[in-house]
Amino acid sequence: MASLDKPNKSYRVSYVDPRDNQRKQKYFQTKEQAVIALGHWQTVELYAKNSMNWRALLYNEEPQKTIDEIFIAFTNNVLSTLTNIDTIAKYKVVMNSCKKVFPGDTIASTLRKTSEKVLGVNVTGWTIYKHVMEYKHHRSRRGIDSYMRDLLHIFNWAYEEEYVTKRVMRKSDRYKKHELKPLEYKVWTNEEIKHLFHNSYLSTEQKDIAYLFAITGVRANELIGHNSRKPYKELHWEHIDFINNTMLLLQKRRKTRETVSVHPSAISILKKRFRTGADRPLDMNYKDLNAIIKEISIIVGINFTCHDLRRMKAQLVRKETKDASKAGHSIGDKSIEVVDNHYAGVTLEEQRQNNNSAFNALDKIIKQ
Repeated sequence: MASLDKPNKSYRVSYVDPRDNQRKQKYFQTKEQAVIALGHWQTVELYAKNSMNWRALLYNEEPQKTIDEIFIAFTNNVLSTLTNIDTIAKYKVVMNSCKKVFPGDTIASTLRKTSEKVLGVNVTGWTIYKHVMEYKHHRSRRGIDSYMRDLLHIFNWAYEEEYVTKRVMRKSDRYKKHELKPLEYKVWTNEEIKHLFHNSYLSTEQKDIAYLFAITGVRANELIGHNSRKPYKELHWEHIDFINNTMLLLQKRRKTRETVSVHPSAISILKKRFRTGADRPLDMNYKDLNAIIKEISIIVGINFTCHDLRRMKAQLVRKETKDASKAGHSIGDKSIEVVDNHYAGVTLEEQRQNNNSAFNALDKIIKQ
């Protein structure tokens, strides 16, 4: 049962929350507040023990929070602790997208039952958000689903922290897999690769830059030398080890720089740039790099981005090794699902190898 004690200057009420059957604690400045809370949770526990409607007690415990109040609380308690400015900006965009559809003073707990006519169709809850974002704001379903993933995180946080007494959003509110368009990405052919690196209209520097990204497979912001928003990610000469063929990179979701092995052909290009007196390995910012890649793309007549050069490495490694995990490791990504869906899908060679393995196993059994 719920209990009351005073471990320090504050009064502590310990209780079992029937929503998840976990023991929790709340602290109060005055004994009166603590006694009231103790009585409340003793009643809730008694209701739960006797299979009575304990939820009604929780819903009436305190005024219901609005969407604005939850977003402010999330900003103050979660975003304020983050250091990645891109992540902070992403959540702010996501919260604003929600308020484009639902007014900020909407009671969060009523949102799932809210009904509205969108383009002549009566829809409820998070279907309203999907329809408005897709048909009025012309967002892609994958983009909307990405927003909903982050909104789910926010509202789950609010539920866990007891800002709301029932879930505002569930995983099932997001799009189902069959409701999303298949992911499409650039798949390089041997002819395109040859045409890119043997093109006589490209300068040596253009070929070198394209080759650097293809052979290293790193992200653009890991190799550029100027990054005003994140100067700590800039690549300088001190991060290059010409003797051991390595680079110190600050990769995505990493807190510190890590030593990454680099093929000697990439180091050879970097040495050449070093001898010219360049201030940094790639003495440019993201905008400059994109302009160079765009110009290369136009000259060779192949539509690709810098990220597609990263995909090239993953695809080549998977084709050679027939191993998705090795393809992922080659570009610093350990998730096979990400490799399959975004970089290098299952190759025909792998399918044939699997077919042959199945045939050999089956044939062996049949002939026994």
